[in-house]
Amino acid sequence: MTYAGPRDLLEVDLSARSVRRTALGDEVFADALGGVGLAVRLTDERVRGRLDPLGPENPIVIAAGPFASTPVPAANKHALATISPLTGLLNEGLSSSHFSAVLRRCGLAAIVVTGASDAWTVLAIDGDDVRFEDASGLAGRSARETTKALRERYGDRSLRVCAIGPAGERGVRYAAVENDGRQAGRGGTGAVFGAKRLKAIALRGRGEVRIADPAATAALSNVLRERALGPTTAKYRVLGTSANLRVLQRMGQLPTRNFTAATFEGAENVTPERAREARGTYLELRAGCAGCPVQCEHLYVRKDRDRRAAAASEYESVWAFGPNCGVDDLDAVLDAIARCDAVGIDTISAGSAIAFAMECAQHGLVAADAFGPPLRFGNAAVLLPAIDAVAERRGLGDLLADGVRAAAQRIGKGAERFAMHCKGLELPGYEPRTLPTYALGLATCTRGACHNRAATYDRDLRDPSAERDDETRAADAIEAENRAMAWDSLVLCKFVRDCFDDFEREAAALWSAVAGLALDADGLSAAAQRTWERKRAINARLGWTSAEDTLPPRMFDEPVASGPNAGCRVDPQRLAALRDAYERLRVEAASHRHIAATA
Repeated sequence: MTYAGPRDLLEVDLSARSVRRTALGDEVFADALGGVGLAVRLTDERVRGRLDPLGPENPIVIAAGPFASTPVPAANKHALATISPLTGLLNEGLSSSHFSAVLRRCGLAAIVVTGASDAWTVLAIDGDDVRFEDASGLAGRSARETTKALRERYGDRSLRVCAIGPAGERGVRYAAVENDGRQAGRGGTGAVFGAKRLKAIALRGRGEVRIADPAATAALSNVLRERALGPTTAKYRVLGTSANLRVLQRMGQLPTRNFTAATFEGAENVTPERAREARGTYLELRAGCAGCPVQCEHLYVRKDRDRRAAAASEYESVWAFGPNCGVDDLDAVLDAIARCDAVGIDTISAGSAIAFAMECAQHGLVAADAFGPPLRFGNAAVLLPAIDAVAERRGLGDLLADGVRAAAQRIGKGAERFAMHCKGLELPGYEPRTLPTYALGLATCTRGACHNRAATYDRDLRDPSAERDDETRAADAIEAENRAMAWDSLVLCKFVRDCFDDFEREAAALWSAVAGLALDADGLSAAAQRTWERKRAINARLGWTSAEDTLPPRMFDEPVASGPNAGCRVDPQRLAALRDAYERLRVEAASHRHIAATA
């Protein structure tokens, strides 16, 4: 059998204003599956040594998920891969909704963009037709404003657009790319778009997406959809990811005031439960990705304000501007999230940069009045001025726009102690000092401090009392990474991860029914291992060394001060032993895969 889905690769050179469309062979899809796996493979073929992430040679790869525009639920997603201007290493993010489906309806499995335009450009893809169009009139507009303007230009409200905001235009190194209100936020792909003068990619496609076995696909999809409407996803349907605030607060694992504490006395004030209890004050809106039964996005806005000002109450975003900045004002937190979406920057990195600056100001390393209102923990009034200064690269904001690692290096005087990052990517909202397997996952993750690529916190949270040996923890971390790579290659939403009885077996059967190529559980695991090997190889060519697989000094030197986990810290010798076990198991897995591949 042959691969049933769209298989074309569109290669775009913005410098030469040229395009080339070719068909990828069955062996590519059998090897990489799609999504992140395909994006990483295409990046691996093009990044053979060190490069400037903001230079024209850095590729942007957009790879469709193999289930997009099919009946498979929670699967209208695509991957974006590039070399991160924030970390200097491989960055691959995910986005979702209609853009992913229309990408495949254009007959495309992936797009690779290289080069750089002399002026702001829209890459317009209309089925087989590809055009370079002037975007000078769109400069300075948000992604949503850009999408609206392009739909009006083409007279087509169904046009699908991914675009950057003003922060991406100005090279903020954690600028996001947005489509359909969804952000590929982490790592600064939006800054790479900006360096290429690529304001947006606009898609219009109405082709058929063929499925190898429609009956089997429908049957398997119906089972998944029914499970996705059951108790395993209830938390996301009812409250969204911010339900984690109460849980982590209760467990003493909620990073607070730039990781100087692990509980936040004002946490309750920024929970979705509190917003819901004030039904006379707040309007709650629901949203979600195309074709997803969960509809996990919960947005809130005061009833006396325009409902278009509603912001998503996502855990990581609320944490970044709430507990991490010591702010317990829900309105201020929601406004900060909305402002980040408007200017086009990652909320985790933005909140972390402001929290870093607050601690620097506390120690006299930066001016406390740098943004006007006092730059101190708990001062909600400083959030919007700080975000605007970052997006405009103005004053201290210009420094913070390069991320906390670079900012700390430029400030000096011990500011590195306050920079919470791994490999240059700011830490997300889980406390590594209380989650040992997660600490290992953060340190070794090829992307940097990413909770989605190193979702090892899940094992720790499910069984926090278990004391496991180094090899078991290392094996747990590898299993979590490989499972995430399989999810991200298929590309399925991780919020339905508990809807499978046997993920590898069931997901492989789903792939085979849709794609028409044989895949079993072992083959799915082997594909994930191949993707990890490619990620590591790319980073090694870019200059990565194992010395970077570590955590911020605070995790080693400063135990959790209070709460249920008071006294916890990361033992550097234990982390080193865990890393050794991790590397040994990774080498063994690679060796076994190569032996099996040549047998």
